[in-house]
Amino acid sequence: MSTLTGVKPSGLADVAPIALIQLDARRRIANVNPAAESLLKLSRRALVGRPLSEVIFHDSLLFELIDRAERDPAEITAPATPVSGPSMQVRVICDVRLRMVEGQNFILALAEAPARDPSEGIAGAAGFGRILGHEVKNPLAGIIGAAQLLERQGHGGQSELLDIIKDEARRIERLVNRLSAFELFSAPRMQGCNVHALLDKVLASERAAMGAKVEFRRIFDPSLPDIMADPDHLQQAFQNIVRNAAEAASESGARGEVVIRTAYAAGLAMRQARLGPGLHRAMLISIEDNGAGIPRERQSTIFDVFQSSKSGGRGLGLSVVSEVINAHSGQIRVDSQPGATRFTVLLPLTEA
Repeated sequence: MSTLTGVKPSGLADVAPIALIQLDARRRIANVNPAAESLLKLSRRALVGRPLSEVIFHDSLLFELIDRAERDPAEITAPATPVSGPSMQVRVICDVRLRMVEGQNFILALAEAPARDPSEGIAGAAGFGRILGHEVKNPLAGIIGAAQLLERQGHGGQSELLDIIKDEARRIERLVNRLSAFELFSAPRMQGCNVHALLDKVLASERAAMGAKVEFRRIFDPSLPDIMADPDHLQQAFQNIVRNAAEAASESGARGEVVIRTAYAAGLAMRQARLGPGLHRAMLISIEDNGAGIPRERQSTIFDVFQSSKSGGRGLGLSVVSEVINAHSGQIRVDSQPGATRFTVLLPLTEA
């Protein structure tokens, strides 16, 4: 791979079936071989000089691997790694090798992965989960500790915000612990759960994040019962929807508004095989914003992985929402036009 360092691709690099990418110390693309052009669906002229983050989606594991390579000069490998970007029509699963070379450059080798036994992919994802858990839990402990210290100092008027910081940090810590054990959103831990309490936590967090830019209104039906659900997973799903709605509303040019409603799904019953035979009553949760809306051609794909209309968008939030709602035997739909976008979630009323 050193044949790529600082020279135009030639010789073995030209005919290698493996995509070779050279990055400089600022993570800009310094060189590529023809296989990399083919993988990324862009010419060398279009690639050289661009930040890798403009070519590969920001949420990619590749950036985590580069961070590790900066700390550890040893060669890093990651089998069965998803790679996707704005110019790539489909996500490609690659075996990745990464090494830092002279001048703090990186050489990245991407080989399209052959079909594997599913258990191998699970092992690789579990390994990444452990890496993520180790890297995230340390700063989370610092955040919780700082919030506790500020709380002890007794600054007036800050207790509610400090409670939000501590609660959110502990929730992220729980999610990371579960990811470290390779427990996916498709495997919820069901327990008695008050949806209104979850939504209130989401609203408190978003009010703190958005400030005066967006008005949040809640219209809750207090007669709704508790349900069986995974509170951490469900809160994450609603947080993703409400955050998207708040961001859209804040950019509308008018006074941003997000309305969250809960109600019985009147006249509607859900038939779900995993809940047992028969029809089941449903709870309806809707989140509506007055943002610019979602283009009609995108509405059918917004729950797919890596679909995002945001600049630099990662396209993961709504795919997580879809996975969580499906795992709870629920349904989700979106209706959108300029000035009014509504996400509607239906959850079966299997009462706690």
